Amino acid sequence: MHATIKQVENFLALAELGSFSKAAHHVGLSQPAFSLSIQRLEDSMGMKLFQRTSRTVFLTSEGQTFLPLAHRLLHGWRSTFSQMSDVAAIQHGRAAVAALPSLAAGMLPDVVARFAVDHPLVRLVICDVLHNNVVAMVRSGQVDFGISVEPTSEPDIAFQPLVHDKIVAILRKDHPLAKRRTVTWAELNAEKLILMTQTTSVRQLTDRALENAQITMQIALEVDQLATISGLVQAGCGVSALPALCLPVVIRPDLTWRSITGPEAERSLGLLTRRRQDLSLAAASFLAELHRTIPNGIFAAYRDLIRFENSSNPASSR
Repeated sequence: MHATIKQVENFLALAELGSFSKAAHHVGLSQPAFSLSIQRLEDSMGMKLFQRTSRTVFLTSEGQTFLPLAHRLLHGWRSTFSQMSDVAAIQHGRAAVAALPSLAAGMLPDVVARFAVDHPLVRLVICDVLHNNVVAMVRSGQVDFGISVEPTSEPDIAFQPLVHDKIVAILRKDHPLAKRRTVTWAELNAEKLILMTQTTSVRQLTDRALENAQITMQIALEVDQLATISGLVQAGCGVSALPALCLPVVIRPDLTWRSITGPEAERSLGLLTRRRQDLSLAAASFLAELHRTIPNGIFAAYRDLIRFENSSNPASSR
């Protein structure tokens, strides 16, 4: 006859309460069923664990020896199932992320592909939205975390820097400025300048850069999507200025980029999480994969323009 973990639980209840009736009630058994459980445990071990009198129940010397072992046994049993539950949650969970469109298209595909190899049953939701929507989705709990610029006046949202990049010029390869190693803001502004609309964080950064260079913008076209800028520049409709993280999405065979000298325009992007709320296991695993993947992915070719932060605790939201 083999002992069961339920019998060990009953043993510990009786050792603590010192009464068959109280212990039986505590574990939800009738007193006869509880007594039989203790008897079977003693039979399986070949020793008496309790000394019974008409009024009290107390541990024998063998029972006292078994007591700490039983505690460790029960703790190990529960810990094992808790860990396996964590594994199941990671394998079958859900992770939702909101990110700026340029990041969703350029940064996340490699991460998603690698994550799916080890977690094929996790449901991923990627929301490619503008900054204000990223903040709103994190604040409301629609997503586990966001990736964007640091929000202002959001006390319930924590920001952890992830990556920094610089704005570069986007040009056709046959454009005269493409023959130079660098260009200036004034030179770009003298061309037909194609920029994102003012609702985007990219445009706000560009506006500040031109203002710092004391240049009055001469904008030819404003668009909402990076792909549109890419197509317009390729068609010869003008030039553009975009953050380096956009390059994998924007650059086509006929296009190139050049660094911009003068007032340097750099932005910081990071993780947005709700304070005092831990990430789900699936989301934390996806975030860990993001930290492992992005420094060595498609952005490796732009190390002079992009700088990644090191993070020892990527899942913290406190």
